[in-house]
This record gives sequence, structure tokens and C-alpha cells, in this order.
Amino acid sequence: MISHSSIFEFFKQNGIVLNSQLTAEVTALIASQSLSLVEGIRPFPPTALYDFWFHGQEHLKQRRKYFTPLTSDNHHTEISEKELEVILTEFFAEEMLIRVATAILTAADKRRNQCQAEPIARNLFLASLEVKRLALIILVSEKYLSLETLKRINRTRRSIERWTDLLLGQLVLRFGLEEFAHDGARSQDFGEDQSTNLNANHPIQIWDLITAGLRISFPGSHSSKIGNQWELMLGAIMACYPSECFNHSSSMKSIHQLRLERSGIHPETTLDRLPDKFSSFLFDSSLEIDIHEPTSLNSNFDKSSKKSHLSLNNQSVSFSKLRKRKPNESSS
Repeated sequence: MISHSSIFEFFKQNGIVLNSQLTAEVTALIASQSLSLVEGIRPFPPTALYDFWFHGQEHLKQRRKYFTPLTSDNHHTEISEKELEVILTEFFAEEMLIRVATAILTAADKRRNQCQAEPIARNLFLASLEVKRLALIILVSEKYLSLETLKRINRTRRSIERWTDLLLGQLVLRFGLEEFAHDGARSQDFGEDQSTNLNANHPIQIWDLITAGLRISFPGSHSSKIGNQWELMLGAIMACYPSECFNHSSSMKSIHQLRLERSGIHPETTLDRLPDKFSSFLFDSSLEIDIHEPTSLNSNFDKSSKKSHLSLNNQSVSFSKLRKRKPNESSS
């Protein structure tokens, strides 16, 4: 398991300051490896979930403290227009990551039939929506930004919404999590395209293309860094991934490799664990099967018991009756 503090130390030692571009790339990384986490079999580390929630809430409090005065009618600020644009752009990118992370943790709880990570993630998601409401109020007020800057920010916001729906595609398609997408139908279309690519004979490296597209969409290197809460929150997200998801080189394993490695850990499938559709087909079938046991099997058995019927319906049809049917009846 990765320590969430190690992520922060990595950023600090290498002089990396998170901005909207890096936030978008990290979002693409956790989205591309989402099934590795969703299909895990172990509970999430409670410490990682708590740190994800705590540091995320602290970061959003800082954003809220900054945005709230700007929503007041009589407030005057000396903040530059360029700085406000950077802050708003970064926040919309941060909302994208929170949406994706919340959807992944929700899907994981659904698949594992548990209620561990979803309430924590949803609480953080709702807090981000409240901060987003303040950001939108600032945009529509037109008090601090010129028309050209407003248009540029709005284009970025709409682009982030499309990227969010793309990154959520496979989660929306597999688990029905349209509530986290901006446009559920659009996100499902993206998910179908991603699923088709994975099942192709020669699948393209679609996530490499997505990451490259994100770099182009977020070329700016400016940052409105306010403390280290955001880096610590990202570290907590990565700490939710079990150690089995990583190679010795710290790179993440593919979902196909993980499924092979986990295949011996999952419990064997029994009749009560069959898919619902298959079970209903099995038990609702109207075909009666006659099983004739060899007469030499056991001389102590009564002759009448040597013929067992697996009757699945009161109106069953035996093989002997099927042979006596007329051709036009059997075809119908």
C-alpha cells in the first residue's frame, strides 16, 4: 500500500506544484485504473479514507473562504483578473477529480456489497458542489472579470465537463452512475466506445490518447497553490489502491494482469451466486429432462426409482412426446 505522505514528499522534493494540468492527468490515471480498485476484494484502509475526506474538506474550506466574499454585492477586491481566472480554472479541474474519485469509490462499494467508502466520498462531493455554486455566482455577477475572460473560463468549464463524462464512461456503463456525470447519455456513449475498444482484437492505447489530449487541453503552468491539502488528498486516494495493483517499479499493473492474479482468490461460483438472468432461465425452463440410470447400477433400488425426472414446470414436455410431435408442431 502506498503511503499518502509519500506522494506529497515526491512533489515537494521534485519541486512540483500541482496545477490544473497535473490535476487532470492524475484524474486520468485513477480513471484508467478504476477497475483495479473497484474489483478489489479487501476493505479499504480506514486511515486512507479518513485522510481523503479530511484533506479534501480542508482544501474546499480554503476555496470557500476565498470565494465567499466575492459573492457579496458590496465587496471590493484587489485581486487581479488573471489570478482569479487561474483559481476558477483550477477549481473546476479539482471538481472533475472529486467526481471521478467519488464514482470509483461508490462503484467499489456496490460491487463488494458494502457501505464503507461511498458515504465518505459523497460527503466530499456535496461539499465541492457547494463551492461550485459560489464559483458560478462569481462568474454570472460579471463584477471581477471582463467579457473575454468570462468566455475563456466558460469554454474551459464546458471542456472539463466533457472530459469528466469521458473519464466516467466505463463506470456509468457498468454501474449506472449517471448522477456523477454532467450528461449521463454522453458519458454512457463514451463508456460503450471504451468497452468496444477493450474487446477489440487489437485494442489501441486509449488512455494514452486521453492523457495526451488532457495535456493539450490544460497547457497552463500557473498554479494557485494554497497549502498542501490537495496533494495530501491525492496521496490518500492512491493509498486506497492495494499493493497488488503495483509492480516493483511502482508502475500500475493492467486490469487483465490483476484479474489473472486475483482469479485464485475469489470464491468459487455456486448456484446461489449465478447471474440473475441465467438463474431465471434455468429455473423457468419448460423442458423436462428424463434421466435413465443403468439398470445394473444398484439391484436394491426399485425399478420405478431408476427413472428420475427433473421437472422444472408443471406443463413439462418429455423427449418421447417431442418425438411424437408433427413437423408443423415442432417447428412452432
